[in-house]
Amino acid sequence: MDISIIIPVYNEQNKISEDIFAADSFISAINYKGEIIIVDDGSSDNTIEIASLHKDKINSALTILKLTTNLGKGRAVCEGVLNSSGKIVMYTDAGLTVPFKNALFGIKLIETGQCDIANGSRKISGAKILKEQDFDRKIISKIFALFIKLFLKIPKEMTDTQCGFKIYNGDVARKLFKKITITGFLFEIEFILLAIKEGYKILEFPVAWKCDRDSRLSISGSSKKIIADFIKLLYQ
Repeated sequence: MDISIIIPVYNEQNKISEDIFAADSFISAINYKGEIIIVDDGSSDNTIEIASLHKDKINSALTILKLTTNLGKGRAVCEGVLNSSGKIVMYTDAGLTVPFKNALFGIKLIETGQCDIANGSRKISGAKILKEQDFDRKIISKIFALFIKLFLKIPKEMTDTQCGFKIYNGDVARKLFKKITITGFLFEIEFILLAIKEGYKILEFPVAWKCDRDSRLSISGSSKKIIADFIKLLYQ
């Protein structure tokens, strides 16, 4: 398998069809043998049923995994990675916040041996913001970035740890995700820290990004979990 595309979802019945068709079109356009892995994080709507309707409508293999309860984006991505078989593994947020063609930058970085992990960034030269975040999200994002660099020793050159568009060497991804313990928002920070500790190279590449104002992530509703996970990472 050349590429595995993982899409974690939670109550995304209105978006999932477009996501699947876009992923399939991208895989066909680059002439790869690919699989799409939808990981449903305990949805209460018809996301699974709608996704299942498309298995015979696309060229790529389609796998649908369902978590019995809402465990968090980190758990969903982890399940997808550990069930993948691609030489390249990528994950993207639902809703096409970043066009799939942007992945060509990251895939090239990995296939040419320039890095093991390629993270999409909305904050480096060449990136484009097609729809801005709300002002409160911008402020929270800036504070978060400051804290993780100050207290968790995330390298200064990493501009955008939370962009939901990441590409990995498949073997490296499956090795590191076996060690992930955080199921929520901060799983990406844990992954980066593990990768650095084990000597893997991480590079960023620019993406065109639009804010999804229908995001399922509630910062206020997740704040206790985020703080607990932050403390956990601080003492790892």
